[in-house]
Amino acid sequence: MLESKKPQLGNLDSMLSQLVESVEQGISTANDAAASAPISDGESVAVTFYTQGDATSLADFLRVNGGDPRNVGEGYIEAYVPIGLLVSASEQPGVTRVDAIVPPQPADHASPSTENINAPASRGIVTSQGVALHGADAWHTAGYTGRGVKVGVIAFGFRGFSARMGNELPANVTSRCYRSTGIFSPNRVDCETNSSFGTAIAETLMDIAPDVTLYISNPRSRGDLKTAVDWMVRQDVDVITHSVIYLWDGPGNGTSPSPISSLKSVDAAVSGGTVWANAAGNYARRTWYGQFNDPDGNGWLNFVGNDQLNRLEIAAGESVRVQLRWDGSWTTANKDLDLYLIDLKDASIVARSERYQTGAANQTPFERLSYKPTTSGTYAIGVRHWTGATPRWVQLQSWSRNHIERYSVSRSIANPAESANPGLLAVGAAHYWDTNTLAQYSSRGPTPDGRTKPDITGVDCAHIATYSPILISGRQCWNDSTGQSAAHVAGLAALVKDAFPTYTPRQIANYLKTNAQARGAKPNNSWGYGFARLPAPPQTAVTPSPTPIRPLPTPVTTPISGSGDLAAVARELQRQTNLLQQVIQSMQALIQTLTNR
Repeated sequence: MLESKKPQLGNLDSMLSQLVESVEQGISTANDAAASAPISDGESVAVTFYTQGDATSLADFLRVNGGDPRNVGEGYIEAYVPIGLLVSASEQPGVTRVDAIVPPQPADHASPSTENINAPASRGIVTSQGVALHGADAWHTAGYTGRGVKVGVIAFGFRGFSARMGNELPANVTSRCYRSTGIFSPNRVDCETNSSFGTAIAETLMDIAPDVTLYISNPRSRGDLKTAVDWMVRQDVDVITHSVIYLWDGPGNGTSPSPISSLKSVDAAVSGGTVWANAAGNYARRTWYGQFNDPDGNGWLNFVGNDQLNRLEIAAGESVRVQLRWDGSWTTANKDLDLYLIDLKDASIVARSERYQTGAANQTPFERLSYKPTTSGTYAIGVRHWTGATPRWVQLQSWSRNHIERYSVSRSIANPAESANPGLLAVGAAHYWDTNTLAQYSSRGPTPDGRTKPDITGVDCAHIATYSPILISGRQCWNDSTGQSAAHVAGLAALVKDAFPTYTPRQIANYLKTNAQARGAKPNNSWGYGFARLPAPPQTAVTPSPTPIRPLPTPVTTPISGSGDLAAVARELQRQTNLLQQVIQSMQALIQTLTNR
């Protein structure tokens, strides 16, 4: 394989260093270089500065020199920065690292589906099969519909949302919509971009919990997610369903040292009283996990046998992200691996990630690359050991439409579904026509540190108006994703909150896990605690109408002659017995009325 160069400019990551170098060497213009970054605007790219101490002076430096700081918080700044300013900005006092912002990935379809956003819809006609399969219908009958419960939907886009309000969706919704990183408004139309996946998620949720109060948001970065979650907590949102996947930012133990980790946003929500239902991910066939095996000693990871290439098909214009992590310190990593994407038609390296992991401060055991080809073809992922000890384990994940050739199925849980917070439910998926078989793409555990995941499993492929169906195994499927299964479970959480208003996020999560239908051992790394199913609803909390209190009948005592007709005596005894029974029944009715009150 080809050797490669590892540029390191200032405190920039490998991707940004390559962009700056291409401009300095005259290979690209600043506009062209910026356009190849995951997020850009003209000559500027979206980046995260990790800082020590007060970041005010850095924000001022950026503003004065043509940068645009957007999200500014303790230990970080998200900003748009011109290519020519990147190196000097990265060398400002207190800056420890600068990374290109990679936008989150929707926990979207495993197979292509067609948006159906303009089709007419009527609430109650298009109903998810999950309502009956999860036992929500009986709770509706008992009066539990989520009334008074606030639910937040965080998704990548809500195209077509307005068209379904008042039918499949509620007539009123509260929005926090991001037009760009760090720039938001309460205008719902600003959420109706990118895709209709959030609309599909909200539609699924409303079938399960039709009377909840709905909040929606479409954050575009980790900093946006943090502010969106803080906003929902201030609004006293009780349940969040999150169908967005972020790059790994921790060692796989459910925590992160990053000040804007999506895992910390989960923690903030749960601490604020919100239970969080998260898509486990559609990455069972897009993830490889194993030991670093290099039998020929050439430094390249062998995925299976002697195969050092993990192939995948990429379509022209498709944005592909690949991420890699391995065991090691997330503050001073000293095992150095590099990540490559190779075009097999000429064996050229078309994208690379070559950070240094030398044990210096703020270095992490993590690499990621992005690529958008102009022509369709077969590509391959390669992993090379550069320096330091050989890692015990390596985890590779591809954000792509097609699955990779070599995949492990296990250890494919996405971020932040891998959170260790007990108030989060990582949700796997089973098709509505066979809830005893896990969807083949549904991400599975364990996590790298050995925890059991997912936590529970819900229905997907269920009927919604937002998408036209595709065929899977001869069955109609409207939404094949763990995002829809998480929406079903979030709806169940809202019904539980309706029935038990004082329950904490952890209690709601435990209630659903305890009552889930077992699929094998409880828990296991495919189904978690099993298939989500509500038990019989608790006694209805609806206050009954007062029952009029009838006056108690007064028995009339008739002397019984000792020398009369015995038949007459018997009749009199029966009459008095009947009167006593009427008194008892009246007293019982009175007691029941007082009890109800």
